[in-house]
Amino acid sequence: MSTSDLGPLVRQWGLRTAQLPAANASPDELKPFLAAVLREAIPFINGAAPKKKKAAPDHKLWKLKGTHAHADSAAKIEVLERVVLSTELDKAAAAVNEEKEGKKRKVRGETWCCRRSVHANAREKGTADWDEFEKSFREEHAKSEKSFTPACLAARQAVAWDCAGVEVTVEEEKGEEGSGLAWGGFGLMVLEMRHRIGKPVLKDRTFPVLQMTCGAVGKKEFVVVSIPVPDFGTASEASVLAKEKDALIGVYVSVERIRILDAEDSDEDAGKIEWLMATASDAAGALPAWVQNLAAPGVIWKDVPLFLAWIAKERVKRRKESGKGKEEAVVDGGKKREGKSKEKQGPPQLSKVDNMPTISEYTNGDEGNASESVKISTAA
Repeated sequence: MSTSDLGPLVRQWGLRTAQLPAANASPDELKPFLAAVLREAIPFINGAAPKKKKAAPDHKLWKLKGTHAHADSAAKIEVLERVVLSTELDKAAAAVNEEKEGKKRKVRGETWCCRRSVHANAREKGTADWDEFEKSFREEHAKSEKSFTPACLAARQAVAWDCAGVEVTVEEEKGEEGSGLAWGGFGLMVLEMRHRIGKPVLKDRTFPVLQMTCGAVGKKEFVVVSIPVPDFGTASEASVLAKEKDALIGVYVSVERIRILDAEDSDEDAGKIEWLMATASDAAGALPAWVQNLAAPGVIWKDVPLFLAWIAKERVKRRKESGKGKEEAVVDGGKKREGKSKEKQGPPQLSKVDNMPTISEYTNGDEGNASESVKISTAA
């Protein structure tokens, strides 16, 4: 995606509550908005990891910051960074047409951090299969994040829209005819998340976001787009976490793409699951943006081993609840083979990554007692 194609929606400045779709909007009324979000998000995330075989990201835009390994992940994790200058966003900001007290809002640049990992499609230690990825990140994104991220103290769905039947086609690359891909199965909701970022030095942050999920029609691929709604706590009666006393609001925008690779993507990795996520954030408060941007590349990759360690523990829990001593290993997206699981008997131990800061955490703080975390809730 060229700098001239940057849009006004998938941005760190986010949306005002008044800009959200009407609460009673029909699927047909939601379709133009959903399409607009996808037309920004898809080419942007594709630029970090192009789909064409042997294609590489444009390193003039996305710069490689390093590769990480961890015992809880059989896959290595690449980290990239893209700096979007304020001058590159002038056109997008003009499209928002937002003014405050008669003065044009000052446009700030964005530093996007991205991670990419490729995983065996198997229900085994160090990886996960397609069904586990889809359930955790498309169907139960907030609940899963709350469960496997030590810094996430609370998560709730505040508002949701009915997107039944909506289907849109989006070009994979801007201006590339014939590259259109149909998307359906949309979900649209406002979520509120509260994260610990380093008590007692730094206060918790609350992140209200508009989250859209959808899947490619006829393919095993889905995306999750999160857009900040900074004024949700003061402008919406549906808010709970963002309007709590002394709530300090942070913002993050993110695009996540998870898919099964095929031979057109890679001969070596065909059949494996690619997990790609890019985000730009500002925890606000006393923490300078430049400090956060410096820390982000060393933080963003840690969600991969955190998730894989958690999902392995969930498998053990389900096995115990079902009363089985053995578990069938699920490989190749659902094909089963008999025998013992490769997992060791008994709950796996989370490694030290669970005490490290995650994407909204930039200092090593006391993680506290997990049993004191607030359970996920929903509200209409």
